[in-house]
Amino acid sequence: MRKIYEIVIISIIFFIICFIYKGQHRVTLHEGKGWDGAFYYQMTEQIQQGVYPVTGVLPYIKRLGTPFLIAHYSKYTGINILDSALHVNLTGAFITVILFLLWLRLFIKEFWVRGLLCFLFMMVWYVLVRFSFYSPMASDAWGAPWFVGGLLLLEAIRKSYYNKSNSAFAGYVIFFSFVTAIGNMFRESNAVLCILPFFILNPLKNLNITSDKLNLSQGVALFRDKLKLYFNRQTSLLFIPVIFIFFSNVLISRCISPIDPGAYSYLLTAVSWLYTKSLAEYLLGIFIAYGPLILLVPFFYKQYKSLLWERQELLILVILSFLLGFIGGTDTERITFMTGFPVILVLMGISIRSIFNSSQRWWLYILFILQSISYRFFWNLPDYPVEKIHTPFPVFGFMSSHFHYMNLYSHFGDFKVQVILLLEYIILLFATWYILYNKVVFKIRRRSYHL
Repeated sequence: MRKIYEIVIISIIFFIICFIYKGQHRVTLHEGKGWDGAFYYQMTEQIQQGVYPVTGVLPYIKRLGTPFLIAHYSKYTGINILDSALHVNLTGAFITVILFLLWLRLFIKEFWVRGLLCFLFMMVWYVLVRFSFYSPMASDAWGAPWFVGGLLLLEAIRKSYYNKSNSAFAGYVIFFSFVTAIGNMFRESNAVLCILPFFILNPLKNLNITSDKLNLSQGVALFRDKLKLYFNRQTSLLFIPVIFIFFSNVLISRCISPIDPGAYSYLLTAVSWLYTKSLAEYLLGIFIAYGPLILLVPFFYKQYKSLLWERQELLILVILSFLLGFIGGTDTERITFMTGFPVILVLMGISIRSIFNSSQRWWLYILFILQSISYRFFWNLPDYPVEKIHTPFPVFGFMSSHFHYMNLYSHFGDFKVQVILLLEYIILLFATWYILYNKVVFKIRRRSYHL
C-alpha cells in the first residue's frame, strides 16, 4: 500500500479514537492539572507572563518545551491553559503516530501489522492520546515526536555510512544532533539518543570473548581496538550529538531557577530505586506497560535476533529503556514505554506476524481479548482522588471505571491487586510457552445432523 494511503487510514483511526474518548472526564486532582501537571501549569503561567528565569521544582523545571508551546498557544488563541494543553498535546501525539508509522515501515512489510501496532500505540491509557484527555498538562506527548524523529534520522545516518556517502552522513548527523538537543528540552530521557549513533558501527560484533582466554591485558587491547573505530575523519562526527546535548543542558540551566537545587539528584534517585524497587514490581510494570501481547516476544527471538544484532543501536535502546524503567522512578510503565516503544513494538509486531502465520493463531486472538482489557478499550479512567470505593477483582486490569485509580500502576497499587495481576501474567506466560512449544491446535468439532 502506498505511504500516503497508510497515513490517511491511520489519521482517520486517530481522529476516531479522539472522538470516542473525548468523553473521558478530566482528573479532579489539582483542578484538572493532575500530578506532574501542577508543576508544568506553574511553568506555563510564568512563560506567559514573561518571567525569566522560570522557577520551579526539579526535575520538572527542566522540561521547558511543552509548557513553552502551551503558553504561546494559549496566549495566541485566548483559550485557557488546560484546554490549550489538550490541543497542543493531541497535536504532538498525532505527529508521533505518523512518525511511528514511518518507523514501522522500515521493519515490517505487512500494513495490517503496522496498522495494528499504531492502533495499540494510540490506545495506551497512561500516556499520549487517551491520557491527554484525562490529564492534559502531561509532557510526554511532545517528547515522543522528537524521539521517534531522531530514530528515523539515525536510520538515515546508518544508511549513509554504509553507502559511504560522506556528505550525507555529516548532514544527517548534524540534523540528528539538533533534533536530539531540542527533544532534550521536552523530556530529558531523549538524551539517550546521543549514545545510539556509536552503535551503528556494530562494535559488539566479532568480540569472541571466552572466560578461559580473556585476561585484563587482552581486555584492554580489545577495548582500544574497538575505540579506534570512532577516531577517524568520518566516525569522529558521531561525538557531535553528545556535544549538542551538553549545550542543550547549558541552555536549559540558564532559562530556569530551581527552587531547591539540592533537593533532587538524578544519580541519587537512580541509586535509591536500584535498591528499593523490587523485581516483582518492576516485572509487573513492564507487563502493564505493554499488555499481554508482550508475552509473545521471548518465544519468537529467532525471528528478530538478526535484527538486533545487525542494528545494535536498537538492542542498546531496549537495554536502556529497561534500565531507565527500573531506576527512573515510580512510573515504571511510563518510563519503560516512552524510552523503548519504537523497538519493543517492532518486536511485538514480528511476534504477532509469526504466530498469526502458525497453527496457534487462535491463541493470538485470546491475547487480543486480554490486551483489550489491559489497555482498557471499553472503559474510561476513574477519577482521582475519590472516597474509599470497592475494588473489583482484577483480570489483567479492571473491567470497570469505578475503582481506585492508583491500582492501575505497579508501584502505587494495592498489594493484593499487584500479587493477583502478577500471578495472572505469570500463568499466562507459562500457558503461552506450553501452547507454542507443544504446537497446540484448537479445533471446533462440527456435528452433522441427519433427519
